[in-house]
Order: sequence, then C-alpha cells, then structure tokens
Amino acid sequence: MYRTLSWHNIPTAKTLFIMIFMAGIGLIISIVALLYLSLHLISSKTNEIDEHRSALSVQGAIETSVTRVSSLVIDNAVWDDAVREVYSPRLDTQWLYNTWGAGFKINNLYDGTFVLDEKFNVIWGSFQSQPFNETNLDFFGNGLKALIDQHRRALSSDKNIYAGITRTRNGVAFVGIGLVRPMIGRLQVNGDTRRYLVITRHLNDKILSDLGETFQIDNLNYTADKINNLSMPLHSSAGELLGYLNWQARLPGAQAARAASSDITHIVVLAAALILLFILVSSVGLYKLARGESQARLVARTDWLSHLPNRRALIEALDKVSLRGDIDVKSVVFIDLDGFKDVNDVYGHSVGDDLIIEIAKELNARIPSGGMLARMGGDEFAMTIGGDRAEALAAAFAGSVLDFLNTPIRLGERTIHIGASIGIASGTLIECTTSELFRRADIAMYHSKITGKGRVTHYDAELNSVRERQLAIENQIRNGLERDEFEVWYQPIIDARSQKMSSVEALVRWPRRPGGELGPDTFITIAETSGLIYKLGQFVLHRACQDLEPFGELKLSVNISPAQFRDPEFEDKVADVLKVTRFPATRLQLEVTETYVLENPERARTAITNLRALGTAVALDDFGTGYSSIGYLRRFNFDTIKIDKSLAGLVDNDEQAAALVSGTVRIANALGMAVVAEGVENEKQMRLLRLAGCDQLQGFWFSQPMPIEAIMALRQVRQC
Repeated sequence: MYRTLSWHNIPTAKTLFIMIFMAGIGLIISIVALLYLSLHLISSKTNEIDEHRSALSVQGAIETSVTRVSSLVIDNAVWDDAVREVYSPRLDTQWLYNTWGAGFKINNLYDGTFVLDEKFNVIWGSFQSQPFNETNLDFFGNGLKALIDQHRRALSSDKNIYAGITRTRNGVAFVGIGLVRPMIGRLQVNGDTRRYLVITRHLNDKILSDLGETFQIDNLNYTADKINNLSMPLHSSAGELLGYLNWQARLPGAQAARAASSDITHIVVLAAALILLFILVSSVGLYKLARGESQARLVARTDWLSHLPNRRALIEALDKVSLRGDIDVKSVVFIDLDGFKDVNDVYGHSVGDDLIIEIAKELNARIPSGGMLARMGGDEFAMTIGGDRAEALAAAFAGSVLDFLNTPIRLGERTIHIGASIGIASGTLIECTTSELFRRADIAMYHSKITGKGRVTHYDAELNSVRERQLAIENQIRNGLERDEFEVWYQPIIDARSQKMSSVEALVRWPRRPGGELGPDTFITIAETSGLIYKLGQFVLHRACQDLEPFGELKLSVNISPAQFRDPEFEDKVADVLKVTRFPATRLQLEVTETYVLENPERARTAITNLRALGTAVALDDFGTGYSSIGYLRRFNFDTIKIDKSLAGLVDNDEQAAALVSGTVRIANALGMAVVAEGVENEKQMRLLRLAGCDQLQGFWFSQPMPIEAIMALRQVRQC
C-alpha cells in the first residue's frame, strides 16, 4: 500500500530533513552567538561613546577655564578707574594691591595679576598676594610670549582679550592679557603709552576637582607623562607639550551588559524553542515540497505562452551535452520574427499572443528528429540539433520555417503578414561554448535582418567582423548624437514650370565623425536596426525645421524611416517639434516608403490621417520600386508622389520608362496628387520630365545636397 507520508517514497526527503535539522541547530548557535556578540559590541560601542564624550568634556573644561580667565581680564582691564590708576605717572601700588593683588586671598579666582607697559615689561605685579619684582616675562613661560608675539599689534589697538595656556615657573597656568582701556570712548594717552593687564590661574588639584564635578568627569588629574589611552595631551599657546590630563572611564556599556544578561538568556531559550518548533513543522511539510520539485522544474523551464521549452531549458540541455564531452557537431537555428512589433502595435497584445501560439505550433511540427525547439523570449525562437547531419537538418528546418512564415497566417477573421530573419551556426561544444554558439547564430540572424530580412544566413568568421564593425558604428552614432557630430544638408526641389526652388529635402550627414565621414547609406541602416533611428530622426526633423523657419514660403521635405513611422507616439513628436521651432505645419512634408505602407496598412492609415490633421503633407517616396498600385494610392490619399530615380532617370533612353512616368503623372493628377521626379541628372531628362507633366524636379542636375548656408545662396541665384 502506498503511504503518502512515508519518507522512503521521496528519495531526497530524508536528506532535506537532515539538512534542515542541521541548519536549525546551526541557527540556534548562530542566534546565541549573535545575541552575545551584539551585546558585547553594544557594550563596547557604548564605552567608546562615553570615552569620546568624556574626552569632549575634558576639552570643554580646558576651554571653559581659558574663557574664564579671559572674562576676568575683561572685567578688570576694561574699567575707567583702572585706566586712571595704571596710566598715572606714579603708580598707586596700594590701590593696585587692594584692587587686584588681594583677590587671591578673597575669592581665589586667580593667583596672579600683573601690569605691563607698552614694551611688555612688568611694571607692577602680585603673585599669590605677594609682590612680584621681576620686570621681564621669563616667569610666564613661552605660552604668554606666544600670545604677545601673535597679537602684538592687535593688543595695542584692539578691544579683544587674548587667553591661553602656559607653563610658568610655578607650573601649568591659564593666562590672559588685554589692554587696559576705558569702558566707553577711546583711550586718551600720550604717544605709544600702553598698559596691559595679565591674569594667571595655575592648575591645581582643587581646580581639576571642580572641573570634574562640573563636567561629570571622574578623577580628573594632571600628570607630566601619558599613563593610558585616555590621557589627553595639554599644549601651551606656543604649541609645546605641557603634560597630560587623565580621568577614570565609567564603562556604562559593561554595566548595561551585566544588567541585561539575564534577559538575553531568556531570549535565547525562547528563540531556540521557536526554531525547534519550526524544524518540526517543516519536516511535516517537506514531503509536499519534495513531491512538487519535478513539477516546479518543468514550469521553470517552460515558456508559459507557447508551452515550448524556454531559453534556460535549451541552454541547460546544451551544457549537459558539453559536460559529457560530446564531440558531435551541434547546430543552432536562431529565428527572429520580422514585423511582430507592428502586430502588437496595430492589433494589440492579445492578437500577438495568439500569433506566437500559432507559430510555435507550426514550428514544433517541423522540428527534425532529435532536435529541440525553444522560445527564447518575445519574438525569438531557437532550435538545436546534433549529429553528423546536424548542419543539413538545421538548413532544411530553417528553409521550411521561412516558407511557412512567408505565407499569410490566418487568425480568426484576420490575415497576418509576417516574416523571419534566420541565422544558423554550427560547431562542436569543444571548440566553442554554448553561449558562443548562440552568439554566432545571433550574429548570423542579425545579418539576415540588416540585409533585407526574410532570409537565412549561415555564420562565418567574416560575419563576426561585420557585426563588430556594426556595433562600433552603433556606439559612434550614439556618441555622435551627444557630441553634435551630425549635420543636416539640403537638396533643392525645383518647380518644373518656373525653374525656381520651391522646396528642399533634408538629408542627414556625418561630417564631424572622429574616424572620418561616413556615408548615410551605411550608418542609417545601422541606426534603424539598433533603434537609434528614433533619436537620429528627431534630430533631423528638429534641425531642419529650425534651419528653414526664417526662410518664408520655402517648403521642407523630411524622410521618415519605417521605424519612426511605426512609433505610436510619432505624430505627437512631430507636433512637439513644430511647436518648439515655430515652423508652420503647412510648410512641412513627411516622406514615407511604399514598402512600409503595404506591410503595415492599418498603422500607416492612422498615422497619415493624424499628420494631415496637423496640417502636414505626406508624400509617398520611392514610387515605382515596389508594389505600386492605384488601389493603395486611393486608399491612403497621399499629397505627393515621388517617382524614384530608378524610373525617372531612364526617361531619356528607355521609352517604356518614359511611358510609365507619363502614366504615373496622369494617375496622380486624377487623384489630386502632385508629382516629384527624383534623380534628374541631365538637361534632356529635365525636359522630358517637364513634358510628362511632373510638378517638381529633383536631382544632381540642379544641385547636390549642401549645407543650409550654401542652399540659401543657391536659392538667391535661382530666384533671380
């Protein structure tokens, strides 16, 4: 009997149980370690923060003591009575002692007061209430001398008081000096006569104890040498090391850690119990997880829409073959659908999804024996096959796919036209990796796309070089747009009757390319396949409207690439350019190729209607090179037809071409459309095309494309 909860029914379940159990035990250990390490870390960081706070407090205590001495100097030096006494020709020493000297015994705010003359010699002093008889500054040390040297000029005229730290013969002291001056008004003395008041307060145990209580610093003390890492150096105003201030660290982090240790133990026990409960519950549910593993693997390797294997499944299958050392040739067929984006844009994504399902079904039916088909994503498919006949089978499959996609696909009431660009790469997984084989197939597919689409290309080394060059040009185009390397040149369009310039066609050029100028036939194709044509096209439209805006009634024609035309926001972008450049919409004509119009009729009709609503004219470019028909001319109602130079350029030596041009003109006239003949290269062609009834002419016979300045000069000549 099958037991649904038996571990033996799922071979990996027991292993998974052991792994979860060990992981749970490891988690418990990790949590215990993490909690205690966190506690230790928090304790250490708290101690560090407190040490930093204490250091700042000590620094603040020193600065406060210096400031206090400075305040004492201000209180005693800026005083009218002091000015009267110290600037008197004869000093009243009794007044000086009673006023300043006795302060040491009365309030102990300072221990020394001294009066200095303009040469900074001591003329009176009292230290610890005893007369001071020295006249030079040797007693005060280098700190006071440094203050005087640094502020000598300022002291004689400034109202500032200067204070700092020094080492006197009596020890480390806070010292301040300031000019004795009246409280209000200027100092009225003869010449350079000056009197300065110096006050000292020596560092002692009592001062340190008071500072410690004020700033909450335990056991603040002074030593000549550094005794631990908490010792803070004390420097004089002259920069000399005087000694160190020390204090006792409080270590609040350690105290908090001891207080929280019992709570941490309870948390550890609770966490361990929860983890063990989790292991028990997980063990019961593990069976379901293991049972669904194969189904999850299948889902992860299957495309949800087409139900084909996905990219991951295909690459994993090839990687397994590579690991086995299989030396058979493997071929990869890479398929990219042409025009799929237009299907989504025109009909909506639901129709696009239906199309993918239909194509996947048809491709799956064409897979050769031993092959594997996968949807790589979006509109891309890939098929791999190995063996002696891999290359032949891959080529046959690609041809079959191409034939299928070249015929219309019926989806309900809709008929969808779509194509494919296909690349094939072959090789052993010894000579190249799986990713390299796919890269080569992708390069071959890309070559199919840029050389006309709807074809199969086999990879070779030359394609790789071509692709590398194309990628390099892509980057150059991107950089060129940012660095303003592109220019817009103009070719005149001549009125056939008056022979005057009535319009110009804007043509992009790349004259400032660092590697040398590159022709538009080369870089425009690359811009279209890389998606850069959107930005390049907007640049041309904006620059051309900007250049032509000042020139009256001269009209402007701008080519629009199929990639731009299929953009649903294209009409809005045109409107924005017209608004920014203030270019009249009635002077602008946009040219679109007939190939795109036929491939995307719904989108083309919508875009033409919207553009004409703006006031912009729409021309059909390169008429005569594709599926020219009266039906679609009537359907889309173009303003102008431009006869391609491959037809118009033959009228002087090909009677059939001349007849076709005349017929085209008559049809256009009947439909109310103007006709422009391109490729006029000699006078005979010009005369014949005029006789055929063409409204406007364009070609090298009149002028080659040129910059805006040159085209305007040419216009002046032709208007004469």
